[in-house]
Amino acid sequence: MASIGKRGPYQWQVKIRRKGYPLQSKTFETEVEAKKWARLIESEMDRGVFHSQVEAENTTLDEALERYLQEITPSKKGAKQERSRINILRKSPLAPRFLASIRGTDIAKYRDERLQDRSPITVNNELIVLSHLFSVARKEWGMEALRNPVSDIRKPKLPPGRDRRLGYTPFLRTA
Repeated sequence: MASIGKRGPYQWQVKIRRKGYPLQSKTFETEVEAKKWARLIESEMDRGVFHSQVEAENTTLDEALERYLQEITPSKKGAKQERSRINILRKSPLAPRFLASIRGTDIAKYRDERLQDRSPITVNNELIVLSHLFSVARKEWGMEALRNPVSDIRKPKLPPGRDRRLGYTPFLRTA
């Protein structure tokens, strides 16, 4: 059962204690929002589909990128290139945000800003790293409730690749 209490003159705090689940606590500005969130979480617990978002709400993109750089990147063939992409992402305005708060619109805004001064291939490669980071966080780091916001946006249109042909050079002797 959820307990809702006033916390100061302008805040409401919800605590949900249920056997088999970790304590869930969140603070809201209105009592209506608090009751709505409590009903949502309790219904997910009743249906058995509840996944705690505590870790995703407390981990910034910068911290996740650092962990990804230490654990995942060294085993890749293009580790050097990926390291430079991660360093660029760590300097972006998205870096201090929590993973659970990043939406597809935020990623789309980042994509559009980067396309102003970088090629579509470069931006696409950065989006690939971000997408894989969210997948690894969800599948391997225990953040099951985390969604991949990169899958919600369009990727930049890539230019056509080169057309290579083997040419005939009549001056080449093979004797």
